[in-house]
Amino acid sequence: MPAYKATVVGENFEFEIDGEPQQLDFYRTVYVDADDERAAQDAALALIREELARQSLLPEDEATSPVSVEFIGRADVLEYSADEDFIWHFPDEADEDQED
Repeated sequence: MPAYKATVVGENFEFEIDGEPQQLDFYRTVYVDADDERAAQDAALALIREELARQSLLPEDEATSPVSVEFIGRADVLEYSADEDFIWHFPDEADEDQED
């Protein structure tokens, strides 16, 4: 079964930071085995939602915190590695980093 690399992004997850409610976004790269790209995308989203739910970070109304696949592609066997951790950031912070 082919291996796929997916970058999954999430927006508007609410956290309390220094006693103030804050909205944070995330991205995370995961590797999944699937028959095709569509199945890989579904598997990547399911994996992320399962992890968020396990950490009690997935809101009951998922529509308020959308999770989507930003990138999906075949992974080279040598590239295939352990999944990365969630990278949390304030909205637009990642965009500013990419501009530099």
